[in-house]
Amino acid sequence: MGPELDSSSVQADTVPLSHLPRIKICISRPSLPRSIAPGIEQLVRHHIRPDVLRLHSSSTSIPANGLPSRDARSATASSPAPVWNWNVNFVETTDVHDGEQSGSNRLTWSCSTSSESFAPISRSSVAQPVDTPFIITVSHHPDSPHLAYRALGHILGVAKDCLSLHTSNGDVSSLHQNLFASTSSSKPPSGYFLSPAAAHQNLNITQTADYETIGTMIDCSRNGVLNVRSAKYLLRTLALLGYNMLQLYTEDTYEIDGEPFFGYMRGGYSHAELREIDDYAALFGIEVIPCIQTLGHLGQMLQWPRYLGLRDTAEVLLPEWPETYVMLEKMIKAATAPFRSKRIHLGMDETHGLGHGRYYSFYGHQNNKPGSQIFVEHLEKVNSICQSLQLQSMIWSDMLFCLSARNNSLVGYYDSAQPLDVKQQGIPPSVDLVYWDYYHTSATSYEKRIKNHEELRGASPWLAAGSWTWSRFWTALPFTFQTISANLKAAKNSPGVKHVFLTIWGDEGNEVDLWSSLPAWCYYADHAFSTKTSLGERVETGDGGVDVSLLKSKFDVIVGGDWDDFVRASSIDDTTKDGLDVAEDDKIHFAPNTSKWMLWGDPVHSFAEPTLVASGFDAEQHYASIASALSERVEGVTLENTLRNCNTLVVRPRSKPSTGLFTAAASLLSEVTGRNGEGGPKTVRILSDHPFNARLELARLVAQTLSLKANLRQRLHQAYVSRNWPQLQQLNRRTARCLDAATKLWRYHREMWMSMYKPHGWETLELRYGGLVSRLDTLYRRVEAFLDYVLFSRSDEAGENDVDDAVQQCARRADVLLPKPASLDEEESAESSKRSSLYQEQDDGDEEDEDDAMRSGSRTRYSKWGWQEKVTSLPELEKPLQLVYGSAEQLLDYHRVSRPTYC
Repeated sequence: MGPELDSSSVQADTVPLSHLPRIKICISRPSLPRSIAPGIEQLVRHHIRPDVLRLHSSSTSIPANGLPSRDARSATASSPAPVWNWNVNFVETTDVHDGEQSGSNRLTWSCSTSSESFAPISRSSVAQPVDTPFIITVSHHPDSPHLAYRALGHILGVAKDCLSLHTSNGDVSSLHQNLFASTSSSKPPSGYFLSPAAAHQNLNITQTADYETIGTMIDCSRNGVLNVRSAKYLLRTLALLGYNMLQLYTEDTYEIDGEPFFGYMRGGYSHAELREIDDYAALFGIEVIPCIQTLGHLGQMLQWPRYLGLRDTAEVLLPEWPETYVMLEKMIKAATAPFRSKRIHLGMDETHGLGHGRYYSFYGHQNNKPGSQIFVEHLEKVNSICQSLQLQSMIWSDMLFCLSARNNSLVGYYDSAQPLDVKQQGIPPSVDLVYWDYYHTSATSYEKRIKNHEELRGASPWLAAGSWTWSRFWTALPFTFQTISANLKAAKNSPGVKHVFLTIWGDEGNEVDLWSSLPAWCYYADHAFSTKTSLGERVETGDGGVDVSLLKSKFDVIVGGDWDDFVRASSIDDTTKDGLDVAEDDKIHFAPNTSKWMLWGDPVHSFAEPTLVASGFDAEQHYASIASALSERVEGVTLENTLRNCNTLVVRPRSKPSTGLFTAAASLLSEVTGRNGEGGPKTVRILSDHPFNARLELARLVAQTLSLKANLRQRLHQAYVSRNWPQLQQLNRRTARCLDAATKLWRYHREMWMSMYKPHGWETLELRYGGLVSRLDTLYRRVEAFLDYVLFSRSDEAGENDVDDAVQQCARRADVLLPKPASLDEEESAESSKRSSLYQEQDDGDEEDEDDAMRSGSRTRYSKWGWQEKVTSLPELEKPLQLVYGSAEQLLDYHRVSRPTYC
């Protein structure tokens, strides 16, 4: 977990985070309502900070106390941190409302405190324990247990967020001494302290969910099938944030009895696994809705001969074919059987080519139906199956617009006119539409399209936003925040919208660390609730009513990570010095995935590389800075001002002031140590203070690899054509280090995958890593062999002819390759293998020695390995790279960049 802190080395004006006073949330097991008791048990048992939540068996409340605790896990025995106890009581009642509506409101919860301060005013010079319990009462509707968990997450966040900084302007002389950090200094209390006033303000509130459903959808079809353990972790986290719905997107990753080729070799969920997930979700009041496909996106299924008769195209089922609906009934029954919910998401998005495959051969010449009519008629048949099973269905809405406009692009969905033909044909009234939009940054853009759906369907749609996880290694958090904000602002301005959810897609390999999206889940949830104080005043702090400081504190105490560090990691896809600003307009925007196409680009051909050079983007320095910064946040001991950026959602470099809430992430190197900026007390942070920061490792290794891979091919070309052999050798050592970094990245990513997903699907990424590592190895070996030839081999050729056997001499004369092992002896073969493996990074002295040896004409320590053909030229490095893309802000997939021609 990183280095531990040596307290003796801490300066007088600093304090370790572990030495700050802290608050423990105490919950009486006997007082818990039966509906939430099992869920609370799970949250306490699995919480990442075991010293924050306490579930006790006493029916009485715990005194506030406030004295240092000798068993505090986060402080040293010689200087334990003061601990304050907050008791939380949960009350189920129908008499809870937000002050605006008469009667009960099942979407509202409230909390109040037993007194204005958990630490009464103290005039004593000696800190005395506080014997009076401090009690927080949470009231929620019995039909909405998820709000009780939301309340607990809020209280945990407040306990962290009430940390304040004493300045000379405030009088704290009457505050309890143990509200301040524990130090050996005899000076009056100063620096960071727990503020009873701040806690009182945030613990006497009423919150109302703006929507009946606040949910999320996880892609379990693009290789990564979330294992049950990870699904349970996600459910616990979602519960503390206030979510009440989860969809698992499963195209073919669920089992159907008697259909072994459905989801064949895909690691799909068994009935028992889905039932286990549903049972666990029910503990927290979360509804799990099956999300499947019933028309398009079924290429994984349709690839097998067993289902060839059901194909219209390679991805789309054959409408009107009787056997299609027999299979669909099996799918719908199997997908819904494990769940309590009577809802089902039928998918039906992106059915490109509908009616133009085998359907046209069978029916097209006869009925000449347009695509929109085929779609609606198929929907009616599938919905009839759902009605027979008493299921409420929903579909993605895009094809209703695209088929009518005869345009399958996003423009066809978002910018087409009202689909009159679909409106005339009629959508089944029991089918809900889901309007998905991840690309707009203006609330008015969403509002306009919500109205289009209302006119088409006669009812408001479900609204789906997107956390930008697809086709990248780390969630594009700044752009995600921007689109989420616009999406939910529009939802609040559209009174008919009652159901919203955040989608997490894994397109193009699912390389992303899913947990890099946790800040997005936190932000989305807080944006979906409206808050009032006990005085009845609505709280509007930050964008959309989100209290950014409290949001970051929730992320800290619920997840266990540092918010700014997770956002900082998103900069692996930034291509500008100060981060990418995205205009707030009606255009379709994308978040670039620079790190992905840079990593998977072939190291020899590397045709996308000039794009970065032409843009003026110094990728080498950029990724080196990110790798360095993230290394400190994962491994190092850092000195910082804890409260410096608490009110800023996304922080810019200090050299350029922030121009708005949603500015792109930057490396923040000047912020890491806390020495270059504002004065005042600092805190010392180690990894154990933010244990979930360990998840930054994937982004760190990507950045480290790219710092070595960036511009490598162009530099090799320049050194080769200019015959600068010393430079070529230095660059080849860099190639070796890049190979080492890529190997470490592959191995870490593999472990991360196996801990989160089922093992199926990893083969797709492993083949990519295998290609990358092999190509780097080939590049290294060929350059090394070439250097060996140009510097040494020419003078040795005569001597070699004397020792070569006749077969090898014949091979050279015939101009064919007849390789011969260097040695068949096992010991020498093992040594040869060792030599042919990656050379470790050398220190500066070693590099200088080798450069001197090369200039003097003496042979380096590198030796040949077996089965080697002489390399007398490097034609792959002769041609300069040309500019392919005019902008570095590209969203490119693996197949586009891995090599010039994909076949």
